[in-house]
Formats: sequence, C-alpha cells, structure tokens
Amino acid sequence: MPRRPGHDPGMTSRRAPWAVSAAVLVLSACGGGEGAPAGDAPASSPATAGETTIAPGGESGSGTMADLEFEDQTGAGDRVVVATVNAPGGGFVVVSADGEVLGATSVQVGTTPDVEVELDPALTADTDLTVILYADTDADGEFDPEVDEPVPAPVDATDDEAVDASEPLQEDAAYTVG
Repeated sequence: MPRRPGHDPGMTSRRAPWAVSAAVLVLSACGGGEGAPAGDAPASSPATAGETTIAPGGESGSGTMADLEFEDQTGAGDRVVVATVNAPGGGFVVVSADGEVLGATSVQVGTTPDVEVELDPALTADTDLTVILYADTDADGEFDPEVDEPVPAPVDATDDEAVDASEPLQEDAAYTVG
C-alpha cells in the first residue's frame, strides 16, 4: 500500500510545557474574533476554511485530517473500493482514469471504511485509477466538478518532501479486470 512521504499514523507528538503556554498567550492576544489582522494570508477555500460540518448524531468533523487509502484491486470493472476515507467535511470520493471521471459517491464527515464507487462506463481493460477527495462546496449533495473543490493534501511541516498545499488529496492504484 503506497504511503505519502512523512506519513506515520503511529507517530505521536510531544510539546514542551512552555509551548502550550505560549500558544495560549498567542491565541488570547488574537482578540475577540473580529477577524484576522491585516496582512494575514487570504481565507482558505470552503474545503479547508475550518468550517465545522455537522456529522450524523451532531458530532463535529472539523478535527478529522483528510486522508485516503486506495489499493490495487481486481474486479469485474463496474466498481472499485476505496479502503479508507477520512473526510474533514461531507463530500465526494471521485474515481478517474486519464482525466475522465468514471464515478463518484458521497461520504460523510469522519472515517469511512470500504467506500464503494460504481464506475460508468465500466472498465473493460486493466487501468490505472486515481481517487480524489472533493468537498461539497455548494452543499447540494450532488458532485459537480465545475463547482465542488478538491480537498488539499495535508502538509507535514516536518517532512522535507512535503506535498504542496495546493495539490489535491489523491491516491493512485492499478485495477485489473478479471
């Protein structure tokens, strides 16, 4: 299973006690929520703006880090399974080959195992596939490639080969028809 460089799900972080105090001090200096001071970076896209999406049962999905696990597989060519989807907000798992969208299915906030995506047209030959996680930018529940935006890949500040923040979160896998 391919992994992005620097991705270690078992890794924990430790902070020096003074770092927590410094973070509290900095946050308290930000004021009463009147907005960002002049000169700050522009607002993120709706896919990453930190907006909280409510999951079933009223749970907040804003703490979920976006991630995909998509493995090589064999099948009849009419569907693929994405092993795991971690979605920070409601959206879509989109499967494509050579830039052509073959299928999309909606996902809820949080972690979803074994996400099945129907392919139309069905594959008739072995094909390299790409899966991209999209945010439901217009919140209409329907995938629209002209409106809905790809979720950016998480950036690991400690990784020398970090992915550019403008790159979409995507995984590739080989599909064998058979």
